[in-house]
Amino acid sequence: MNRNMRMKVIAFVFSVLAFINVQAQTVQDGLALIHTERFNEAGELFKKLAEGTPSADNQYYLGYYYLKTDKLDEAQKAFEKGLQLDEKSYLNQVGLGAIALSKGDKAKAKEYFDTAEKKNKKSAETLYRIGEAYTLFEKNNDPAEAIRLLDEAVKRDKNLADAYIAKGDALMLRNEGGPAATAYEYALTAKPNYAVAYNRIGQIYLRGKNYNLALENYKKAIEADPNFGPAYKDLAELYFLGQKYKQAAENFDLFIQKSGTTDPEVVLRGAKFAFTADDYAKTLEILKSVDGKIDNPIIQRMYGWAYFKTNEADKSINSLNNFIKVAPEKIVGDDYKYLGRAYNLKATADGKPYDSTGVVYIMKGADLDTNKADAAATFKEVAMLYYGAKDYDNAILAFEKGIPLDTAAKSLINDNYYLGLSYFQKATRTIAEGADSANIAVAKRALNMKADSIFGVVTTKSPDWPYAYYWRGVSLYNAYDRQENIDKGISAPHYAKFAELAEKETADQAKYKGFYKVVYPYLAFYSQTTLKDEAKSKEYWNKLLTVDPDNVNAKEALGLAAAAQPAAAPAKKK
Repeated sequence: MNRNMRMKVIAFVFSVLAFINVQAQTVQDGLALIHTERFNEAGELFKKLAEGTPSADNQYYLGYYYLKTDKLDEAQKAFEKGLQLDEKSYLNQVGLGAIALSKGDKAKAKEYFDTAEKKNKKSAETLYRIGEAYTLFEKNNDPAEAIRLLDEAVKRDKNLADAYIAKGDALMLRNEGGPAATAYEYALTAKPNYAVAYNRIGQIYLRGKNYNLALENYKKAIEADPNFGPAYKDLAELYFLGQKYKQAAENFDLFIQKSGTTDPEVVLRGAKFAFTADDYAKTLEILKSVDGKIDNPIIQRMYGWAYFKTNEADKSINSLNNFIKVAPEKIVGDDYKYLGRAYNLKATADGKPYDSTGVVYIMKGADLDTNKADAAATFKEVAMLYYGAKDYDNAILAFEKGIPLDTAAKSLINDNYYLGLSYFQKATRTIAEGADSANIAVAKRALNMKADSIFGVVTTKSPDWPYAYYWRGVSLYNAYDRQENIDKGISAPHYAKFAELAEKETADQAKYKGFYKVVYPYLAFYSQTTLKDEAKSKEYWNKLLTVDPDNVNAKEALGLAAAAQPAAAPAKKK
């Protein structure tokens, strides 16, 4: 065999192999790829079929692929080419009808559909495709007409599972979940273990907030077809709703892997899942993979949030300022919160408690919050920053904005406790001196009384917690003339309650030592001078000596001051 003949044989063999390869992959394979949202592979297959075996049907299914991927111009070209190959191709007429419907031209669509139905009314496939077309577009659909046509389709072919799927979709457009579930179950009868049907049933249960049954059906879909991408995507959304963010991110990753999608908008959704799963390095990795591929300002927002989480303050600030500049209409409270926290992160790195600009942004974010609990938490976050920096005026303002928004019992106790301390500390730092000392003294007393009333809220909400009783006693002690306070026992009931509750604890008495040093002397003096109860007074002096053995007042009251010196000598000899 000469060289030219050999080359011709090789070329013929390759052409035959290519033809066989194309034929080995069928339209049904391509439709299965669309069902699993492996759109890239589906597109390649339908293009090969249309090029390798030019036919009207192959052009229709190529157009159908474009239709499902929202490439309407390409879809129209494919359908028109199909009609050029066969002017009686009713499927391509259905395709052009779908294009018209997508554009809102229902009259034109009906013209195409009616022609296809009239000329090919015995074809279950044609009826199914018309019926399905009426369900494809969110704004331009006709569930009733879809159901009529799909019922006709399954009369002609009761095993046409996808017709039942389309009927279920039509019923869901009318929010008829029960009948839709029945339609999907018929699909399982026509095609047992059909992943598409299980997944659709799961979606119904998700919409009905029956999360356990939604989970069960998504898992059935995956058991039926481990490569069925949509089930992983829906599982991700289900886990997200359940605040199981790590599982949500894992399943969305599996969806991307199974579907092979390169759609940057879909990939960007993966970044959001990664962020909520606290995987900030992966969030940044995903963002960089889609950067420049789509014009979506949300990328800058997510960069800003993720850079804050990875302690890259400058990058966070730059990204969020860019986002706020280009997309002011998309701003949510968290954008300002993260921006403010990034400024504060930078400040703390310089040894400052916070950045004044940062705090303003955080408060602005809280004002934008639509969720009261989130807003409350943010106001209190700022309040604690001010409190830690001893800026009690601003701490009070922030606490008083946040507390009314959060009615949780634990929050009320903690927040009112620190609000009371803020008023107390403000009073302590108010010095009554100078020409206006009388008015300042009145203001100081008012601050102490305000602190007492707030601590009273805490004792009411948490009657077995000792600390608020202590601070009631101290606030009132500072609010009144000290002798008047002891004579009237104004602080006495609160100090006594503190001592009662604190003394009950056996685990860690050391934490109360400093408090006892204030409480016991007051109660001892009060018992002695006001109540004239010497026994009770001695009891408190003795208790004071257990926490403060060298207290001179206690020793003098108990007649131990003179005996203290000899007792000290042996200790020194050791």
